[in-house]
Amino acid sequence: MLTQNRVTRDELETKLTLFQNDIQGLVSDRSEQIRMIKVASAIVALLGAFLVGRRSGKKNRSVIEILSSRGN
Repeated sequence: MLTQNRVTRDELETKLTLFQNDIQGLVSDRSEQIRMIKVASAIVALLGAFLVGRRSGKKNRSVIEILSSRGN
């Protein structure tokens, strides 16, 4: 015959508390890495937008210079 061992409330609470502490430790370690990845990606996005805008400005400027040189 099988005997069933009952899990007490204290045992369950202890196990869940240990599990929660382990998870919180992992999340706090990873949160700094995630924050650095977010900052780096924001910088890359801003730099990309700046370079695309700068290139677009050069294209428009060259058309204006060609048109103004024809007038002389």
